[in-house]
Amino acid sequence: MRKNIHPIIKITATATFLILLLIQMTFNGVSKIQAENTLELTTTASTWENGYNVNMTIKNTSNRAVNGWTLKLSKSDFTISNIWCATATVSGNDIIITPESGNRTIDAGAYVSFGFTGQGIYNKNFTYTLSGDQGTPTIVPTISPTPGIPTPTPIIKLTPTPSPEGTFHVFLLLGQSNMAGFPKAQPADRVEDPRILVLGYSNNPALGRVENEWDIAAPPLHETWQDAIGPGDWFAKTLIKSLPEGDTIGLVPCAISGERIETFMKGGSKYDWIVKRAKIAQESGGIIQGILFHQGESNNGDPSWPGKVNSMVEDLKKDLNLGDIPFIAGEMLYSGMCSGHNVLVNQLPSVVKNCYVVSAEGLVGDPGDGLWGLHFDHDSQVTLGIRYAEKMKEALGW
Repeated sequence: MRKNIHPIIKITATATFLILLLIQMTFNGVSKIQAENTLELTTTASTWENGYNVNMTIKNTSNRAVNGWTLKLSKSDFTISNIWCATATVSGNDIIITPESGNRTIDAGAYVSFGFTGQGIYNKNFTYTLSGDQGTPTIVPTISPTPGIPTPTPIIKLTPTPSPEGTFHVFLLLGQSNMAGFPKAQPADRVEDPRILVLGYSNNPALGRVENEWDIAAPPLHETWQDAIGPGDWFAKTLIKSLPEGDTIGLVPCAISGERIETFMKGGSKYDWIVKRAKIAQESGGIIQGILFHQGESNNGDPSWPGKVNSMVEDLKKDLNLGDIPFIAGEMLYSGMCSGHNVLVNQLPSVVKNCYVVSAEGLVGDPGDGLWGLHFDHDSQVTLGIRYAEKMKEALGW
């Protein structure tokens, strides 16, 4: 099946926060809601025969937090078969998308992301209504496929397993969009090594990947909609060269775009999810030997951030019986809007035990990220992954 990646489709909308007089208008075929305070919706899509992946990012451009949001789409525009980092339900002719607990609140200037897989032909001129600080509508909690549109046939393949002869080295990948990946993967990134495995991030029939089951690693390791490369890809490709022939690497991707550190802390909406996935790796015979971390954009400049990172690390080490394994954090893009957060990133080794920092010196931003200026480009992600590997080798004494 040939998969065509379309250019980024950017759609900006404004949305109400409180009960304000709304003025509805139409612009370039996309329905908008305008109010005094604003949310912005940006959409990217990739398509293939009778299907598509869509990623949506909602940015709060106001000077105060949004404590809940609702996106209303039309059933005539989308048939959603799978959604992540949000909830989709049907009400009449509408699809109502609401946040999970971890991305319900959008601080001033911050953003959240979610995505979904759909069936049929992608309509870039879809209509929608986006609102903030609204109550959840009464909805019917089902989504039915559109009649006549065939369900994509999953790729059937055997589940890879680590070699019984060597050590199964497992590494957790934590953070937000720069760990998950932003730039599109290239052919060289997709060359597979059967000794490098990834724990399925979500069900993806197009890749033949199943959530919480092992697969031979190839991008995307995280969210499928972006078809992106993150540092985990070349971290593993580099590190495997230092291991004995019979050893295997297992990657456990747990990054989520746009999330604050609180989401990943104990008590946050995704902490138990991380622990569950890590335990699956341990039950498969894996030894968790290190944590890769790239997060902070959504906590930019927060002086309490290093302490919160330490709390997360200490809880993970305790709950997973990890001992004092290395924790390696990456710097923010030097030219990006969060470059000042590097002061806090470089405080981590004095706060977190056995912590190291990977430099972002010389790395550049992705030209497709004109909105935020936060994301590394493709070659910088490759370099960043190699730097993580070299630092991990140093930390483990390999």
